Amino acid sequence: MNPTLITFCATFQVAILYVMAGWPAGVAIATGVVAIVAMFAFTRERWDPHLDMILLMAGPGGLGMMSAMLLGPACHVQRTWTAYWVMTGGMFLFSVPLAWLSARCLQQARRDGYGGRALLLDVVGMQAGMTVAYLPVGLLPIADPRGIWLHHAMMLVGMLVGMLLGMAGIRYILRRATKSSGQYIFEPIQVSVRERPTF
Repeated sequence: MNPTLITFCATFQVAILYVMAGWPAGVAIATGVVAIVAMFAFTRERWDPHLDMILLMAGPGGLGMMSAMLLGPACHVQRTWTAYWVMTGGMFLFSVPLAWLSARCLQQARRDGYGGRALLLDVVGMQAGMTVAYLPVGLLPIADPRGIWLHHAMMLVGMLVGMLLGMAGIRYILRRATKSSGQYIFEPIQVSVRERPTF
């Protein structure tokens, strides 16, 4: 995973938002968030492997939300479910293939035999979080530039919270399955904990 790409995608989101709706306070806050994202991106090897998924969704995923405006109605300024699904499609297109190829947590899950199921739970969690976050979006004022910034922030937060819940669910399922049967629920039944290869 390229930390420069993550940082660029996060920075470009701020630039697009500023062009759409110039809000100095929003730029200042978002710049601080980008700095934090960049710090974690360039030091990601020191942190939990699941951090890769968070960075990919906050960077390329967030940019994918905004790039979808080139293909359909702008979700940030046109509050419809059609616009929402176009935005969601852009997010998945920009982030999921990269996550499958480069996220350390999914690489390990693929080696252990449950990569597809782990990705599915992450995607379901992200989608649920974004959907819940989208429900109050209609209350934001479209004419006020802060509304666009807050809308994007709510989508990112909803996506990340949903993904974190999905990650927690994966760990909980694996832990319970291991304790109850000594076998990993996502692996073939004949593969036991003692037979799992070490990397």
